[in-house]
Parts: sequence; structure tokens; C-alpha cells
Amino acid sequence: MVKLVFIFLFTGILSFVNAQDLKFVDGKIKAHTEVFGDSSINPYTKDIYSHLYIDNSIDSLKGTIFLTTFSLHSDNEKRDLHMYETLHSKEFPHISYRIDSIKKIDDVFLIKGFLFLNGLEKEVSTIAKIEDKNNHLVLDGNFCIKLTSFNLEPPTMFFLTVRDQIDISYHLDYIKG
Repeated sequence: MVKLVFIFLFTGILSFVNAQDLKFVDGKIKAHTEVFGDSSINPYTKDIYSHLYIDNSIDSLKGTIFLTTFSLHSDNEKRDLHMYETLHSKEFPHISYRIDSIKKIDDVFLIKGFLFLNGLEKEVSTIAKIEDKNNHLVLDGNFCIKLTSFNLEPPTMFFLTVRDQIDISYHLDYIKG
């Protein structure tokens, strides 16, 4: 029995030693929603932080990607201030996504993980193209969330209401190292 425990511990240590840290090089996370009867809202950020690591295959990718809500900007500063209020940015200044599992489906990957927003953590899946080439790992994907799923109310002004659904897209470029 002691030998069996030792083998499991040794195997776990070896797999951790083989893991490569990924360093964020470049990218963007964009959100899209609409004001009914008016216009689109498209905030984005390039201020992205992460703690990701990978073993020998893409499906071993694990870790967390995060940003601060105050790094999100659109083409309208006044609207950005309302967005920060809606997201409760003072109380919960960080948004993060923790990767739980990755599965290849045809030429894309299904990434399952947990999104932390407004003090709540919810399971969220995303479809991504992942390219592993020239010592870079590049993720391009998207997913949708509903504000109300995270206890956030879509803002209204006069007779205009922001759509509850937020479409998130991302392009993330990492170097292995």
C-alpha cells in the first residue's frame, strides 16, 4: 500500500514538473451588447493577466485568466462609468475565468470552466480555436452570458434598456516558457 501511495505522489510531482507556464504576450477580450432602439456597446480590454500552464497536449491546459473591470473601455467614457456601476466594480473589481477541462471536437475545442463576476462563480463553456505553433499557444473563442445570471440588472435610461445578453469574444496569445 505504501508503494502505491508513493507511485501516485511521484506521478503527480512528475506531471507538475513537466507543466510549462504560459506567459501572456498579446490579446484582447471584448464584450458586446446593445441598447434596444439605440446602439451597440462594445467595451474591451488588453490588460489581461493569467496563470496558465500546460503539459504535452492542449487538453491539459489549466489555470485562470483575469482582468479588472476598470480596464474595460468603450468609445464613450460616460457610458463606461455606468458600466462600472452596473458591474459593481468598486465591490468586485475583478472578473476571472478558471479553466476546468478542455475537449477537442472536430477542429475546435470545448472549454469548460467557471466565470467569477459580481462575487458569483458560475459554470460557463466556450468554444475556441486553439493553435499550438512556434512556441505560442493562441486561443480565439467566444461565449455568452446573461447579466441577470450574475445578479446584475441591465441598465435603463428613459425608455432605452440594455440587452441582458453579453457576447464575449477573446484573442489570447501566450508563449510557452
